[in-house]
Amino acid sequence: MDKEALIFYQIYPKSFNDSNGDGIGDIQGIIEKIPYFVMLGINAIWLSPVYASPMHDNGYDISDYYAINPMFGTLDDLKLLIKKLHEVNILLIMDLVINHTSNEHTWFKESKKSLDNPYRDYYIWKKGKHDGVKPPNNWTAFFTGPAWSQTEETNEYYLHTFTKEQPDLNWDNEAVYEAIKEMITYYLDLGIDGFRMDVINLIGKDSQFKNGRW
Repeated sequence: MDKEALIFYQIYPKSFNDSNGDGIGDIQGIIEKIPYFVMLGINAIWLSPVYASPMHDNGYDISDYYAINPMFGTLDDLKLLIKKLHEVNILLIMDLVINHTSNEHTWFKESKKSLDNPYRDYYIWKKGKHDGVKPPNNWTAFFTGPAWSQTEETNEYYLHTFTKEQPDLNWDNEAVYEAIKEMITYYLDLGIDGFRMDVINLIGKDSQFKNGRW
């Protein structure tokens, strides 16, 4: 296949095609529509997140990179989708969010427990100003409000570029890099053809965390 001439079709699974009548689109619903994709002449699908998620941000708050959200189906459903698409020469590109996770991810649940937790540095934590009364700087989240939230466990603030349910990962931590690389390898070995990297331009942060000017 000429990868310079790919014709993509983006699928937001929740609203695409419901195969079991529960009112929610699912992976089996995507499989049902493969003849439609062939008719359209597309040769690649960009699949928006189907990972486990509390869905505070339409699946872009991932609570487990290795699990499929039950509302969409199972890992076996995903494997079948990959197989059926490849049989008709259609590539599958999965949406992947690695700037942040859900605050319900095990990493974050551990990270917020204490200053010396092994997962503490998986995320970006800072002391607040004025004895912790105010956030570390004046950064604002893309959606609304401050980009920092405080937790009662340590009274420190964590950075969230989007919602407070989406804490930003700390890409200066080698352990984060290795964990994400391992997960990406897992899906490539599963047979997907690549990733659309969500907000990948945001994973690097100003190491001095200076106030923004606006």
